[in-house]
Amino acid sequence: MVMRLSRTFDVVALAGVCGTLVLAFYYQLVLGELPCALCNLQRLAFIIFGGGLLLNIRYGSNPWNYVMSAVAALVGSLISLLQMFVHAPPGTPPTGAAFLWLHMYDWGYIALTAAVFYSLFSLAYLANAFMHGKGEEAAGPPKGAAMVTMLFVILISAALVSAFLENGFEPFKSGGQIHYKMLYDGDVMKP
Repeated sequence: MVMRLSRTFDVVALAGVCGTLVLAFYYQLVLGELPCALCNLQRLAFIIFGGGLLLNIRYGSNPWNYVMSAVAALVGSLISLLQMFVHAPPGTPPTGAAFLWLHMYDWGYIALTAAVFYSLFSLAYLANAFMHGKGEEAAGPPKGAAMVTMLFVILISAALVSAFLENGFEPFKSGGQIHYKMLYDGDVMKP
């Protein structure tokens, strides 16, 4: 029962990661705000955090998966904080449109910091369950896990394609992109 509850919370958290990535793609594709290098690193942090959750859902709860998720969320949170500091000096314009009075990097900081705490609390919950002998494994993934997992895999694929179309084989630009390099410049194999 304890492990089943843990995996159910992981499915809900992974659905939250999917919602975050969908919102990022909305800003990118509908509003035309291409992600900068720091934004792409924050997306990567969300993806690795979700990867740890996915491993727990698919193969059962493991403390090391929560450690991987916590480290990814911590690094992503620090990257978001760095981007907030970049826009902190007076006269520095914010990047992108605001959502509920905060910009995407502000929300990224909040969400990734919450993800760190989620991973740590889940790790403590799992350790407590094993310590008290309640660490039996559930029979299978919870309801809705297959659908959330498939959506997450699709969003990861879309993020990889998007990053490639945006930058090609070049390093990410720090000031943000104006257009998709691979679509604008044309030939992928061009020297």
